[in-house]
Amino acid sequence: MKAAKRAAALFCAALLLSLVGAVFAADAGSTQDPILSKSYVLKWQDMLLADRAARAGRVGEALVTEGTRNLQMLRGRCGSSGIRIETIPAGGRILLRSGDSATLLSGSGTLRLSGGSLIDVTQGQLLPDAAFPQGHRLIAGSGATALFTAAEPSRVTLTGTAVVSEFKDCSPDQWFGVSVDYAAARSLMAGTGNDLFSPNATLTRAMFVTILGRMAGADAAKFPGVSFSDVQKGSWYAPYVEWAVKNGVTQGVGGGKFAPDTPVTREQMAALIIRYADTAGHALPDGASVRASFRDEGSISDWAFESVDRMRLTGLLNGDDLGNFNPRSGATRAEAATVFMRLDATLNILK
Repeated sequence: MKAAKRAAALFCAALLLSLVGAVFAADAGSTQDPILSKSYVLKWQDMLLADRAARAGRVGEALVTEGTRNLQMLRGRCGSSGIRIETIPAGGRILLRSGDSATLLSGSGTLRLSGGSLIDVTQGQLLPDAAFPQGHRLIAGSGATALFTAAEPSRVTLTGTAVVSEFKDCSPDQWFGVSVDYAAARSLMAGTGNDLFSPNATLTRAMFVTILGRMAGADAAKFPGVSFSDVQKGSWYAPYVEWAVKNGVTQGVGGGKFAPDTPVTREQMAALIIRYADTAGHALPDGASVRASFRDEGSISDWAFESVDRMRLTGLLNGDDLGNFNPRSGATRAEAATVFMRLDATLNILK
């Protein structure tokens, strides 16, 4: 057993050294890809494939398979997200995850690594929790999660899906941090003023339907009418409520009313999303990975039960730490941002 563990450790060390060797062997980049060169990616792939063919044993196969999978992820992220330069204010934060690359062009700050490893490509070594060396290119390795906090205004070059926090009251390492920045970056949700997002504030029915309509790409100009007596014509949300009516997403709350200023409940949120997915022809996962039923499922309204259950099975909506769904509770802005991010990841609505 000890010999096997020693062999596995030696193999991991050899693989890491060969990765660093590939970095130094790669060209310095190109006009299209100055941060992460194409030859570096290709040599990484060739090395992994060669190792896979040459080495035997379960440990080696597992590591090579993981490396190949990371390569595909890295290529996909670089191809889709491209390279961008972000200006980060003092106290601003960037979340780096597996496959992300970052170079500090100016300024300073600290890095906190909470999983995996960061590779300092410039120095050819692993980087622990430390200051972010200016001018050094870092790549987040497999399973890595690192949070950079700027000590002063800083400029950083990023590739991949690195998330820049826009709001003072949201950090990308909070459970909702990434989804808040995701929703803001795609103009689904905006802040509440003074660089705040107010993640714990509840969302009104008008706000929720507006976000859903934006995600669906609804053209507000095509929905000038008003179907409910309590929806003010010309209001910022009226076209999206009308879009929802015309597309079978909502029928209101009864009595010819929509209740736009009432907080949207968690069960209403589930029903609206499921109706949208069904009427738009989006196929949700079949729920093969069954999740435990909510402890308070008996308090879910009959009209919402099927929608909540489908959201549970697909993982789009989860319960609290006690396993309760809390169907009548108002949905918070953080919860809504998280659901919309999961919905887009599942259905790929925002191309």
